[in-house]
Amino acid sequence: MNLAVIENDEAPLPEVELSPSVIRILSGALDAIAARGVKRLSMSDIIDASGVSRGTLYRYFSNKDQVLAAVAEFVCTGFENGIRESGKGIDDPILRLRTVMQFYDRYTAENSPGRVFEVEPAFHLAFFRSRFARYKQAVLEALEPTFDYLDGLLGEPMHREGFVETLVRNQLSTLLVPASDEWKQLWNDTADNIQKWALVIAAARN
Repeated sequence: MNLAVIENDEAPLPEVELSPSVIRILSGALDAIAARGVKRLSMSDIIDASGVSRGTLYRYFSNKDQVLAAVAEFVCTGFENGIRESGKGIDDPILRLRTVMQFYDRYTAENSPGRVFEVEPAFHLAFFRSRFARYKQAVLEALEPTFDYLDGLLGEPMHREGFVETLVRNQLSTLLVPASDEWKQLWNDTADNIQKWALVIAAARN
């Protein structure tokens, strides 16, 4: 896989191969951002956090801004690939919804750098605002078979984009206010509750 590194106000830079060294750099950069914040972050901090040599870092990235752009794309691409793969091969539409939602909840807990949000909220907010549409699109694509099934039960199309946006916004909210066990249970029960709701409506139509 290649990672397109794009600076905010510059032309696209050459693609960077996601080699083990690059992944170490990007993962280390996330840790360094969480520890020091973006403004205080230096290339030396990234070297220390990632454990790569100075030559290795500069082989792929010329400056801090390039690393930050690559980190944002790395996190977003990881989510897109993961959410699509989570539902792949699951024919049961409700099981697919349940599995995708469980993956999303797990991904948020395990992969979202919460400490980064505390230290550098502007960086985190800019990341999600610029990639919100991509997050929604990935979830939408993962749940297409589920929506087709529910449309059939309801006898009319669901508002797919509205449903997906609600899911994404709910998960993002847990970065501000951590989810309680009760909330997590409600999240995990959503698939079954939606099926019950759809079946009730379907029965009323017949």
